[in-house]
Amino acid sequence: MSLSYNYPPQMAYPSAPPVVRAVPRPPRLHWGWVLALQIVTRGFFELAWLIVQANWVRKVRGRSRALPFSIALACLLPLMLFYVLFMGVLMRLIGTEFQNGVAIAVGLWVISFVVLRLVTVFTLRSELEEEPIAIPLGGAMTFFFGTIYFQYHLRDWDGSLEPNGVLGLTGAAPIVGGATEAPPQI
Repeated sequence: MSLSYNYPPQMAYPSAPPVVRAVPRPPRLHWGWVLALQIVTRGFFELAWLIVQANWVRKVRGRSRALPFSIALACLLPLMLFYVLFMGVLMRLIGTEFQNGVAIAVGLWVISFVVLRLVTVFTLRSELEEEPIAIPLGGAMTFFFGTIYFQYHLRDWDGSLEPNGVLGLTGAAPIVGGATEAPPQI
C-alpha cells in the first residue's frame, strides 16, 4: 500500500491551531481616570500617559514614530524648570534682574512645548489609524483632548472594529414558519 500525497499541506494536520500573532492588550485605564489624573496633576500625567500609549503602539506595530516625540516632550518640562530655577538663583546672587531674558526663554519654551505636544499627539493619531490597529479618529477631538480621546478608544479595543454586542443587539434571524429563531449563542 502506498501513501497518497494528494492533500495540500494545510490539510495534513487538521488539529493544528492557526498561526495567530499575539497582540498585547492596550492600556486599560478608564478615560475618566486619565482625565481626573490630568486635572489633579495639572497636565503632568498626560506626559507620562503619552509615553505609555506610544510604547503600546510600538509593541503592536514593531516601531513607533510617536515614542521619541513623547519622551522629548516629557524631558522638556524638567529642563525648563531647571532653567528657571537656575536663573532665579543667578539673579539672586548677582543682584541684577534678567527679567527680559527669562521672559523670552519661557515664551520660547511654551511655544516649543505646545508645538511638540501637537506633533506628538497627531503622530500618535496617525499610528493608531494605521494597520493593524486601525481605529478611526477625528482631528478636532485629537487636537482638544489628545490622550483622553485615544484612551476612550483604546480601552475597548480588541483588534477589530466590531461592536461586540455593546448595545446588546443581535443580528436578525431568518423567518421560519412565521416566527423568528434566536441566533445560536457561541
